[in-house]
Amino acid sequence: MEGKLRSVGIHQASGWVEAVLDKLVFTNIPPGMPSDTADNTVLYVGEQIVLDKLRRKHGEIPQKYTPLSGDQVVIQPTSSMGLGVFAKRNFEPGDLVVCERPLLVIAADIYSDPSLAARGLNTNYLINLRQLGTILKSANSHFLRANRDAFADLSKDYALDPVADILIKDHFPELYILSCNGFKTRNDSQMFGVYKDYRVVPRVASRINHSCSPNAIYYFDEATFTFNVVATRKIEASSEISLMYCALEVPRVHRHDSLRCYNIDPCRCVACETSDKEGSDRRRKMIKDIQSDTALVERLADLSLAELLRIQQAVEEEGLHYLAVYPWCCN
Repeated sequence: MEGKLRSVGIHQASGWVEAVLDKLVFTNIPPGMPSDTADNTVLYVGEQIVLDKLRRKHGEIPQKYTPLSGDQVVIQPTSSMGLGVFAKRNFEPGDLVVCERPLLVIAADIYSDPSLAARGLNTNYLINLRQLGTILKSANSHFLRANRDAFADLSKDYALDPVADILIKDHFPELYILSCNGFKTRNDSQMFGVYKDYRVVPRVASRINHSCSPNAIYYFDEATFTFNVVATRKIEASSEISLMYCALEVPRVHRHDSLRCYNIDPCRCVACETSDKEGSDRRRKMIKDIQSDTALVERLADLSLAELLRIQQAVEEEGLHYLAVYPWCCN
């Protein structure tokens, strides 16, 4: 199932092949899986050196994992946000809500390859987008059929740029699927070679909507190649699962600016619909100032009980239970 893209059919194609595309492999992980096991297979589009690094660290990739039962969550329509993911049972903080092999893991920042400038290749925003769109279009032929259909069925409701949306959206719908549904890996990820921005497109979790007071967080486990969603506070059965699509320790107006690309304009989550918008902005600024403290642990250790309780209350009122400062305040 491994292969390499040998042409892009646009500006200076041969230069791009030499500079970028020859670094990429297209491979299903684990390899050689039959089509009826598509839900256990991930299409990897990235550098071979990254796979080699992961294998040196973890051994065989992917390691085995235990799928969750089918009674955890359900995808169903929401009142205003299209499809969403809802809990089928009660979850406690720390419970695993979703654990799945994603559809796609891909290096999304090919345009940042330093060898492009070294080769004198002229690039701009639109060319970069078209190149990534071309890679994604090629990736379609490497998907197992069920995964190809599942990827194509994901939302394309994303705004890259007014000009790009006119010129390339109809030609590269896969680019909009990635932009709308792709989650970044961690900053300390082992998945770094030349490229530093690997994106993960999950199956079920792609349907999870945004909230400025999310009840879950996510992480990509490189050893098992699984995308995981973890509850950050109690979630009752039939409640919608939510994640964050933007930085949340900022004022409401800044969050809304960041969310417009997802065509969320304005955000109508509980945090944004509060009657105490100014108070919410003040609390989030205080939380951001604390989170930005480079000596966070030492500073918290010196705070009085009253100050810790004030921070804890602010975090709880804003629904930011995922923040590192929260467990310190609770202890």
